[in-house]
Amino acid sequence: MKKFLPLILIFIFLFAACGGDSSSDEFVSSSNVYEMKDVTSAGWKMKKGFEIAEFPESTDARWGFAGPDGREVAVIRYPNTELANTKGLQAAQEQTEYIEPIEGITAYGDKVEKTTCRGFADYPPPYKVTQEKNLGINKTFLLNKNNFIEESLDSINADCPRREPFYRVYLIEGNLVFLGELLRKEDLQMVDVFLEELAIKVREGKE
Repeated sequence: MKKFLPLILIFIFLFAACGGDSSSDEFVSSSNVYEMKDVTSAGWKMKKGFEIAEFPESTDARWGFAGPDGREVAVIRYPNTELANTKGLQAAQEQTEYIEPIEGITAYGDKVEKTTCRGFADYPPPYKVTQEKNLGINKTFLLNKNNFIEESLDSINADCPRREPFYRVYLIEGNLVFLGELLRKEDLQMVDVFLEELAIKVREGKE
Protein backbone atom coordinates (compact mmCIF):
# COMPACT_ATOMS: atom_id res chain seq x y z
CA MET A 1 0.00 0.00 0.00
CA LYS A 2 2.83 2.35 0.88
CA LYS A 3 4.39 2.03 -2.56
CA PHE A 4 1.15 3.32 -4.13
CA LEU A 5 0.90 6.31 -1.78
CA PRO A 6 3.01 8.66 -3.96
CA LEU A 7 0.83 7.86 -6.98
CA ILE A 8 -2.34 8.48 -4.98
CA LEU A 9 -1.00 11.85 -3.83
CA ILE A 10 -0.12 12.80 -7.40
CA PHE A 11 -3.64 11.96 -8.61
CA ILE A 12 -5.17 13.99 -5.77
CA PHE A 13 -2.96 16.96 -6.64
CA LEU A 14 -3.84 16.79 -10.33
CA PHE A 15 -7.57 16.48 -9.56
CA ALA A 16 -7.45 19.52 -7.28
CA ALA A 17 -5.53 21.51 -9.88
CA CYS A 18 -8.06 20.71 -12.60
CA GLY A 19 -10.94 21.58 -10.30
CA GLY A 20 -9.37 24.93 -9.52
CA ASP A 21 -9.40 25.89 -13.20
CA SER A 22 -13.21 25.87 -13.39
CA SER A 23 -13.50 29.40 -12.03
CA SER A 24 -11.30 30.70 -14.86
CA ASP A 25 -14.05 29.76 -17.33
CA GLU A 26 -16.53 32.16 -15.75
CA PHE A 27 -17.44 35.22 -17.82
CA VAL A 28 -15.68 38.39 -16.73
CA SER A 29 -16.92 41.75 -17.98
CA SER A 30 -14.45 43.98 -19.80
CA SER A 31 -13.90 47.73 -19.40
CA ASN A 32 -15.02 48.43 -22.98
CA VAL A 33 -17.47 51.20 -23.76
CA TYR A 34 -19.78 50.26 -26.62
CA GLU A 35 -22.27 51.88 -28.96
CA MET A 36 -25.52 50.15 -29.90
CA LYS A 37 -24.11 49.58 -33.39
CA ASP A 38 -21.48 47.30 -31.84
CA VAL A 39 -24.28 44.96 -30.74
CA THR A 40 -26.07 45.04 -34.09
CA SER A 41 -22.76 44.23 -35.79
CA ALA A 42 -22.65 41.05 -33.69
CA GLY A 43 -25.96 39.86 -35.15
CA TRP A 44 -28.50 41.44 -32.80
CA LYS A 45 -31.49 42.85 -34.71
CA MET A 46 -32.59 45.94 -32.80
CA LYS A 47 -36.33 46.67 -32.66
CA LYS A 48 -38.22 48.84 -30.18
CA GLY A 49 -37.77 50.39 -26.76
CA PHE A 50 -39.44 49.62 -23.45
CA GLU A 51 -42.91 51.09 -23.00
CA ILE A 52 -43.13 51.52 -19.23
CA ALA A 53 -39.88 50.70 -17.47
CA GLU A 54 -37.45 53.55 -16.89
CA PHE A 55 -33.72 53.07 -16.53
CA PRO A 56 -32.20 56.14 -14.85
CA GLU A 57 -28.94 57.43 -16.36
CA SER A 58 -29.05 54.97 -19.26
CA THR A 59 -28.54 56.23 -22.82
CA ASP A 60 -30.46 53.48 -24.64
CA ALA A 61 -32.86 50.67 -23.76
CA ARG A 62 -34.02 48.57 -26.68
CA TRP A 63 -35.08 45.00 -27.37
CA GLY A 64 -34.43 42.91 -30.45
CA PHE A 65 -33.68 39.40 -31.66
CA ALA A 66 -30.51 37.33 -31.87
CA GLY A 67 -29.44 33.82 -32.77
CA PRO A 68 -30.90 31.24 -35.14
CA ASP A 69 -33.94 30.71 -32.89
CA GLY A 70 -34.82 34.41 -32.86
CA ARG A 71 -34.38 34.77 -29.10
CA GLU A 72 -35.48 38.14 -27.78
CA VAL A 73 -32.63 40.01 -26.12
CA ALA A 74 -32.90 43.45 -24.53
CA VAL A 75 -29.89 45.75 -24.31
CA ILE A 76 -29.58 48.63 -21.86
CA ARG A 77 -26.65 50.95 -22.56
CA TYR A 78 -24.98 53.27 -20.05
CA PRO A 79 -22.39 56.03 -20.55
CA ASN A 80 -19.73 54.06 -18.66
CA THR A 81 -19.03 50.72 -16.99
CA GLU A 82 -19.49 52.12 -13.48
CA LEU A 83 -23.12 52.97 -14.15
CA ALA A 84 -23.67 49.65 -15.90
CA ASN A 85 -22.44 47.82 -12.80
CA THR A 86 -24.57 49.87 -10.41
CA LYS A 87 -27.71 51.30 -12.03
CA GLY A 88 -27.60 48.65 -14.74
CA LEU A 89 -27.24 45.81 -12.29
CA GLN A 90 -30.24 47.07 -10.33
CA ALA A 91 -32.32 47.40 -13.51
CA ALA A 92 -31.36 43.89 -14.64
CA GLN A 93 -32.27 42.38 -11.30
CA GLU A 94 -35.63 44.17 -11.33
CA GLN A 95 -36.53 43.09 -14.87
CA THR A 96 -35.60 39.43 -14.29
CA GLU A 97 -36.99 39.11 -10.75
CA TYR A 98 -38.72 35.76 -10.35
CA ILE A 99 -40.86 35.14 -7.26
CA GLU A 100 -42.18 31.65 -6.53
CA PRO A 101 -45.97 32.06 -6.45
CA ILE A 102 -47.64 31.03 -3.20
CA GLU A 103 -51.17 31.82 -4.33
CA GLY A 104 -52.31 32.49 -7.89
CA ILE A 105 -50.05 32.52 -10.93
CA THR A 106 -48.03 35.72 -10.41
CA ALA A 107 -44.32 34.90 -10.32
CA TYR A 108 -42.64 38.24 -10.99
CA GLY A 109 -41.54 41.36 -9.15
CA ASP A 110 -43.25 44.76 -9.13
CA LYS A 111 -40.77 46.38 -11.56
CA VAL A 112 -40.98 43.71 -14.28
CA GLU A 113 -42.38 45.20 -17.50
CA LYS A 114 -42.60 42.17 -19.80
CA THR A 115 -44.16 38.94 -18.55
CA THR A 116 -45.14 35.68 -20.22
CA CYS A 117 -46.92 32.42 -19.43
CA ARG A 118 -44.71 29.44 -18.69
CA GLY A 119 -45.21 26.04 -17.13
CA PHE A 120 -47.26 24.39 -19.86
CA ALA A 121 -46.62 20.66 -20.13
CA ASP A 122 -46.58 20.80 -23.91
CA TYR A 123 -47.13 24.12 -25.63
CA PRO A 124 -46.41 24.30 -29.37
CA PRO A 125 -45.31 27.86 -30.23
CA PRO A 126 -46.36 30.39 -31.26
CA TYR A 127 -50.17 29.93 -31.24
CA LYS A 128 -52.69 27.66 -29.57
CA VAL A 129 -55.84 26.86 -31.54
CA THR A 130 -58.78 25.45 -29.61
CA GLN A 131 -61.83 26.78 -31.44
CA GLU A 132 -63.32 25.84 -34.82
CA LYS A 133 -63.89 29.50 -35.70
CA ASN A 134 -60.15 29.90 -36.19
CA LEU A 135 -60.46 27.64 -39.24
CA GLY A 136 -61.56 29.09 -42.57
CA ILE A 137 -62.52 27.64 -45.95
CA ASN A 138 -61.65 23.95 -46.13
CA LYS A 139 -60.39 24.28 -42.58
CA THR A 140 -57.55 26.55 -43.70
CA PHE A 141 -55.74 28.20 -40.80
CA LEU A 142 -56.40 31.96 -41.00
CA LEU A 143 -54.03 34.52 -39.51
CA ASN A 144 -55.94 37.75 -38.94
CA LYS A 145 -53.73 40.24 -37.13
CA ASN A 146 -56.58 42.18 -35.58
CA ASN A 147 -58.87 39.30 -34.66
CA PHE A 148 -57.13 35.94 -34.45
CA ILE A 149 -54.17 36.95 -32.29
CA GLU A 150 -56.42 38.63 -29.71
CA GLU A 151 -58.58 35.51 -29.48
CA SER A 152 -55.50 33.30 -29.16
CA LEU A 153 -54.04 35.46 -26.41
CA ASP A 154 -57.32 35.35 -24.51
CA SER A 155 -57.29 31.55 -24.78
CA ILE A 156 -53.70 31.39 -23.56
CA ASN A 157 -54.27 33.71 -20.60
CA ALA A 158 -57.39 31.79 -19.58
CA ASP A 159 -55.40 28.71 -18.60
CA CYS A 160 -52.01 30.24 -17.87
CA PRO A 161 -50.32 28.03 -15.23
CA ARG A 162 -47.70 30.60 -14.23
CA ARG A 163 -46.92 34.17 -15.35
CA GLU A 164 -43.27 35.06 -14.85
CA PRO A 165 -40.68 37.55 -16.16
CA PHE A 166 -40.15 37.35 -19.92
CA TYR A 167 -36.42 37.92 -19.40
CA ARG A 168 -34.98 35.48 -16.88
CA VAL A 169 -31.20 35.97 -17.22
CA TYR A 170 -29.00 39.07 -17.38
CA LEU A 171 -25.34 39.69 -18.16
CA ILE A 172 -23.16 42.80 -18.02
CA GLU A 173 -20.41 43.40 -20.57
CA GLY A 174 -18.63 46.74 -20.37
CA ASN A 175 -21.26 49.47 -20.37
CA LEU A 176 -23.98 47.14 -21.70
CA VAL A 177 -26.61 45.14 -19.83
CA PHE A 178 -28.11 42.16 -21.68
CA LEU A 179 -31.46 40.59 -20.74
CA GLY A 180 -32.23 37.18 -22.25
CA GLU A 181 -35.51 35.43 -23.02
CA LEU A 182 -35.99 31.88 -21.73
CA LEU A 183 -37.15 29.73 -24.64
CA ARG A 184 -39.33 26.62 -24.32
CA LYS A 185 -37.60 23.50 -23.03
CA GLU A 186 -34.55 25.49 -21.88
CA ASP A 187 -32.99 25.96 -18.48
CA LEU A 188 -31.47 29.19 -17.19
CA GLN A 189 -27.91 28.00 -17.81
CA MET A 190 -28.62 27.70 -21.54
CA VAL A 191 -29.75 31.33 -21.64
CA ASP A 192 -26.65 32.33 -19.70
CA VAL A 193 -24.40 30.57 -22.22
CA PHE A 194 -26.20 32.28 -25.10
CA LEU A 195 -25.73 35.75 -23.58
CA GLU A 196 -22.06 35.04 -22.89
CA GLU A 197 -21.51 34.01 -26.51
CA LEU A 198 -23.29 37.14 -27.75
CA ALA A 199 -21.27 39.37 -25.40
CA ILE A 200 -18.02 37.77 -26.58
CA LYS A 201 -18.98 38.47 -30.21
CA VAL A 202 -19.62 42.10 -29.31
CA ARG A 203 -16.27 42.29 -27.51
CA GLU A 204 -14.35 40.68 -30.36
CA GLY A 205 -15.91 43.12 -32.82
CA LYS A 206 -14.56 45.98 -30.74
CA GLU A 207 -10.99 44.69 -30.75
